[in-house]
Amino acid sequence: MSFDVSPIRITLDESELSDLEARLAQTRLPRADNSSWVRGTPTPWLSELIADWRAFDPGRLQGTLDQLPHLQVTVDGVSIHAVHVPGSSETAVPLLLTHGWPSSFLEYVAVLPLLTSSVSGPPALDAFRIVAPSLPGFGFSGPPPEEGLDYDKVSEIWHRLMVDVFGYERYFAHGSDLGAGITARLARNHPEAVVAIHLATPGLAAPPKPWSKAIRRHFEEVTKWSREEGGYSHMHATKPSTVAAGLLDSPVGLAAWIGEKWMRWSGVTPDGVPAVGREHLLSTLTLYWVTRTAGTSMLPYWNYQHAPHSALPADNIGPTPTAIDVFGGEVVPFPKPPRDLAERYFNVASWVDHDRGGHFPAVAEPDLLAQCLRMAFRPHRNSVNTAPR
Repeated sequence: MSFDVSPIRITLDESELSDLEARLAQTRLPRADNSSWVRGTPTPWLSELIADWRAFDPGRLQGTLDQLPHLQVTVDGVSIHAVHVPGSSETAVPLLLTHGWPSSFLEYVAVLPLLTSSVSGPPALDAFRIVAPSLPGFGFSGPPPEEGLDYDKVSEIWHRLMVDVFGYERYFAHGSDLGAGITARLARNHPEAVVAIHLATPGLAAPPKPWSKAIRRHFEEVTKWSREEGGYSHMHATKPSTVAAGLLDSPVGLAAWIGEKWMRWSGVTPDGVPAVGREHLLSTLTLYWVTRTAGTSMLPYWNYQHAPHSALPADNIGPTPTAIDVFGGEVVPFPKPPRDLAERYFNVASWVDHDRGGHFPAVAEPDLLAQCLRMAFRPHRNSVNTAPR
């Protein structure tokens, strides 16, 4: 089967930008209180964010888009947008990067030049050929079909993208957040092609008992975190259409819903400031708004909860070497999985804990993430094709 993979230029729709400008000018904010972030997005912070969004020049985001090589291709009936950067050397090896929510392919912009060029040693040692797709229903990818797409189905689309579209018969893969779940499925389903994977702070389902003390303590922390911080996930998994109606109609609602997660899940700088720049947050908000994807971006949560056998099966470990970096330092800490929990799901080849990076290490600590990816895949580079067939 042939695919049309001609390069395309991604542009921000002017009518959507004009509509955004008009709506932001008519902002209505809730009454300010003294709860800070305890009850959610505080009004003073949101007011400042909206003022910055009104002053934001979308031309800067368009300039970022214009610097990236984009393609659009239909795989298994779903229109997929991807950034494909061949790398600085013919010996660069293919690496698939999968983002999560509330993110997009923009999450990897800062790390792309670090991975596609050599910073130390010969290019054969350091350079990657990057494929960074937008998940179905996110950004410039088309929506999933009405019945939705579970992790298995997305992983099949990703595999066809890598092998059938780009001709990378063997490749590496990295994922964070939702992307970690998809990457795990990809490795489990295609060990003949996925040479090794890297996961950033993966979320893991509770395996059958018995549990170690570390596993028991972890899921106690998960229960507490879900009770205090997991309302968004429950809404996504049960009533995404209700939330979508508000976020698609109100940029203020979108900014509050997404902005809170970026700020609270981010790592912090040495002086305690969230390590996600305002420019990146505003670019992400603008992308969600102009593509009208706030609603469809929630559907993976619905599909996970309602599809049978959604969770990766425990104690059935595949052969794919798996490197796991656990990034910490979030404003609101996530429960970090212990290694013995991960070892019930993966062939864990390496495990490193970090006190920084947060939930978005590609944005907060791009140099650190690039270093982690090089270290994770370096032992396996000779097993990967350096050029498409």
